[in-house]
Amino acid sequence: MATTTLRLCHSGMDNRALYAFEIFLSRVGPGACRIAAEDTADVAFIDVDNDLGPYLLAGHRMLYPTRPLIVTTQAPGQQPDPLTVEVAKPVGLAAFSAALEKVRGLLPASSSEEGMELPDAADERAGTVDSIPDESALDALRDPAPDPVSLLRRIEARLVTLHVGSLPDADLDDPVSRAAIYYAPEHFLQGLVARAIAHAREIGRPVRIDDASGAALVLDPRDGRAWTARSPNALRALAQLPTRGTLHMASQAPDTAFPEGASPRQLEGLEWDLALWASRGRLPRGTSLEYPIRLKNWPNLTRLAVPPEAMRIAGLWSRSSLSLRDTVRTLGIPQRYVFAFYSACAALGHVEQIAPPATPGGPRLTPMQPAAIPTMLPPPGRLKRLFGKILGPRQDDLGPD
Repeated sequence: MATTTLRLCHSGMDNRALYAFEIFLSRVGPGACRIAAEDTADVAFIDVDNDLGPYLLAGHRMLYPTRPLIVTTQAPGQQPDPLTVEVAKPVGLAAFSAALEKVRGLLPASSSEEGMELPDAADERAGTVDSIPDESALDALRDPAPDPVSLLRRIEARLVTLHVGSLPDADLDDPVSRAAIYYAPEHFLQGLVARAIAHAREIGRPVRIDDASGAALVLDPRDGRAWTARSPNALRALAQLPTRGTLHMASQAPDTAFPEGASPRQLEGLEWDLALWASRGRLPRGTSLEYPIRLKNWPNLTRLAVPPEAMRIAGLWSRSSLSLRDTVRTLGIPQRYVFAFYSACAALGHVEQIAPPATPGGPRLTPMQPAAIPTMLPPPGRLKRLFGKILGPRQDDLGPD
């Protein structure tokens, strides 16, 4: 039986590393594997030796629990899970080919059958979209292609996964299924950045967020900009996983230089993206499925990442007050489209939920939802002033002024 072409995605590679990796793959063997998009790949390739390696590995395993992984490391023998194949550095063609053969044996039968119909890796037309790294501009939209409609649909599907994830619709009437549609923003980079911005506005100077490699973000509300010292891929990987004490906030002197190589962007766009990446089609914990939603401000979708169906959802909320449950039913679209858009709008304060008044003499109506944690919290500075004597400062987040 002919050997199938494996679809291989990467995590954390910049354009230069990806170019070198593609040259390496071309020498592995004709038709052995080809670069593919994250959501269509058979196997993922991750280098776990850099600072982001453990996050990328954990994030990919969380999003794709049944996908085989090939990881490269200078210290093999970490006892990975049964679906992870380690390759010791330096990686040679023989060792990588052996890893591919092991991966083939881990694939389910359905994946192997699908792979039989994949075009050969030497077919340049088949690799047009799959060779586009996540960090590159979508230049393929302007390039001639044999099938432009198919090309656009594949790019659109890829962007949909980046913005809203792949969470299937849940049974909203089942308590167990409903619990899976919620996340806690305060546990992610989204929540840390929100606290850092609030503190920066309170003290009137930039605030820095550090990871294991040093300054990752500098947030300067004076001009509404953030300076990012991490690539878009790395930032997205950090934003999709709970921080769990791996990131820390510290004040920065006004005249301190920004990290070398850092690129500026608007705070609004950063907060929007972080909410989409943390949400991945889920809702902030404490959000009601039943309370009507009011669109307070129309988000500037000409400058922000546009999730699928965002215009229809915003238009519906601007004309009528519908609940999240009714919005999904009225538009007939996947739940994750509505939930992701709500999460991003909520992060910027563009939406609010209208709670019904309490019944006189009776208990307040509480629709089905998880633990009663408010969607909108007071700024951290106000909480500190009100409860500072009881709680004390947050040593894990805030360094010395």
